[in-house]
Amino acid sequence: MSKACVFVVDDEPKLGELFANVLRRDGYEVHAFVHPQAMLEAIEDGQQPDVVLADLMMPEINGIELLERLRKRRLHVPVIIMTAHSSVQTAVEAMRRGAFHYLQKPVNLEEMRMLLKKAIGRNERTSVSQPSPQGEAAAYPIEGILGDSEPIRRVRQTIEMLRDVPGTIVLIRGETGTGKNLVARTIHANSCYSSGRFVEINCAALPDNLLEAELFGYEKGAFTDARTSKPGLLEVADGGTVFLDEIDSMSLALQAKLLSFLESRTFRRLGGIDDIQVNVRILCATNVNLEQLVAERKFRQDLFYRINVVNIYLPALREMGRDVLLIARHFIEQFNRELGRQVKGLTPEAEKKLLDYHWPGNVRELRNVLERAMIFNRKEWIDADDLHLLPATASSNGVALPPSNGVFYFPSGSTLEELEKAYILHTLKHYKASFTEAARMLGISKKTLWEKRKRYNLDRELARS
Repeated sequence: MSKACVFVVDDEPKLGELFANVLRRDGYEVHAFVHPQAMLEAIEDGQQPDVVLADLMMPEINGIELLERLRKRRLHVPVIIMTAHSSVQTAVEAMRRGAFHYLQKPVNLEEMRMLLKKAIGRNERTSVSQPSPQGEAAAYPIEGILGDSEPIRRVRQTIEMLRDVPGTIVLIRGETGTGKNLVARTIHANSCYSSGRFVEINCAALPDNLLEAELFGYEKGAFTDARTSKPGLLEVADGGTVFLDEIDSMSLALQAKLLSFLESRTFRRLGGIDDIQVNVRILCATNVNLEQLVAERKFRQDLFYRINVVNIYLPALREMGRDVLLIARHFIEQFNRELGRQVKGLTPEAEKKLLDYHWPGNVRELRNVLERAMIFNRKEWIDADDLHLLPATASSNGVALPPSNGVFYFPSGSTLEELEKAYILHTLKHYKASFTEAARMLGISKKTLWEKRKRYNLDRELARS
């Protein structure tokens, strides 16, 4: 059986080559292009990709223009758009123009792999049948929620119970890094909504006015830059699932509008007069105490009761006992495939070190620790010395602090603007916190943080790290 062919188009050569190398290790035939025109010329020369992975913002031809040129050539190939948080609105527009889906930068490699499999699978059976729910369930099986501890068993049981229950809202709770996104995708994949789209939006990543436009869409002339009408994510996901991550970051005004939609399942676009009805499952997630926010009048009590229908609690890794070793072995197998390694596992000393650690960053931190160990370790077994863990430190607002020697240094003689950019980037990289948490640590609003990320192009910097 021939390899599936993937075309990667990114005007940053190093980033494009990184994706190409990862996908080649996964068994794909990959061609990386820096210029979209070169990719189009390769197609004219007879090369036919099974899927295209393209950056949205490119100097020659942007992602939307690339879609148009492929359409004019009558090449019906799935296109996955890669975009920074600040360009999500344009990415949704690309989906409306025919893109298969989009990935937010910095790109999650597992999400990229999943979307590629779905895109190639859909392309192979376009003339035969519609996408099957079984394909979704195979990509995100309930057994993929790893762990033998009682809290994890309850999570799997709840997802199983939801399999044939339509419409029920689910609230997923847990600390940062516990796997709320994975649980949301698993619920979608194992439900009657699996044939529809899974649309995720981080409520902390966008300012309120843009978040409202993303959710509900807008009509032409609704505001200054609304030159055309645009459907919102609720319309895009009709028949599928909408995942609202960090829902606690929504303003009270937007919470009221969301509550109205949840009660009636209808809404109006910004500037519109027609009621639009959609059938979507709503999943919400938070890493904060919503009851406390309700008591402080920072979160609507009626909305809390409305979304707290089915409550899934994801335990912190430190609460899962020996499950940390089970998950660690899973990551070792995964990185063996990705990095072309043959690491056999952990020494008893390494296992003890993992079991004794407090894991402030939870599963995400465990994954990063093991990835680092396997990149720099050339032995058959990972030893305790290969595991670089943070010392037990205090935390601020639930965010683990870096070790005392992780001081922020900056040379004198630079401008205040350069200092601000460097410190914001340092905070985002060092603490690995959500944008809401990072804004709180920096003493600014999430809207201000979003504006500074856009101004300094920090999402591109984060993608490189």
